[in-house]
Amino acid sequence: MRAQIAILVAASLVTGCCAGGYPAVSGANPAPFDAFQAGMKLAVGMPTDVAILVIGSEPVSAQAMSCGILAGYEWTCQLMKFGWCENNQLLVYIAPTPDGRGAVNSWAVRKS
Repeated sequence: MRAQIAILVAASLVTGCCAGGYPAVSGANPAPFDAFQAGMKLAVGMPTDVAILVIGSEPVSAQAMSCGILAGYEWTCQLMKFGWCENNQLLVYIAPTPDGRGAVNSWAVRKS
């Protein structure tokens, strides 16, 4: 009986964070990250620093990569990932701009 309870508790701790995002905490501020809602606030051409402010969360990772391969012309972009959970993640592709700040080119939402 104790083993079954221990398994249930361990399973809830492991899946509790990412099952639907972060667990709601009473009185917590800010609200848990929601990739879909954050993506709804973005616009093509939005400067990188403004996009981060609008999303309301710091990116969990950023990396340089090649973009535009399927369109027939390759260019270097930056991929910023927001949200720790694979099933609640916002991927934002940043294109270089002449002023060096970068701007939102496109984005994708991983939400289940």
